[in-house]
Amino acid sequence: MAQTVGTVLAKNMKLYFGATALTCQVDVSISGSTNMFETTCKDSGANAAFLPGSKSWTASGTLNYADDAALGFNTATNGVFDKWDDQASVSVVFQTGNTDDTKWSGTGYISSWTMNSSGNDEAVTVDFELQGTGALVMATIS
Repeated sequence: MAQTVGTVLAKNMKLYFGATALTCQVDVSISGSTNMFETTCKDSGANAAFLPGSKSWTASGTLNYADDAALGFNTATNGVFDKWDDQASVSVVFQTGNTDDTKWSGTGYISSWTMNSSGNDEAVTVDFELQGTGALVMATIS
């Protein structure tokens, strides 16, 4: 598919484990942070001073639960639960899938998950968090 023109719609931005998008995503997000350390000294006067330290990133999301999902919570060897249970790394990509769009990729571990069964006529959902390890790389989808 060709590059997205204009605003990217949320329904088109998905989280992938390897080359496969997680099944029935409701919400996904990816975020980065920098540990800032203080370098204030007596010469700084009343002004605090900081320098950037190590960077980290996380990805999180919500999936509708389905036993027959192609890649979901309980998919053997690749699903969220299996990766968490085995403490296995996950190759993740956050992208639209359209050629020439931007993608973000890296490796991480499932750090937490919660299965939710609220109400009576609601979908069962799974919330998960993934802790990135190493660099998060921004590139163009080819």
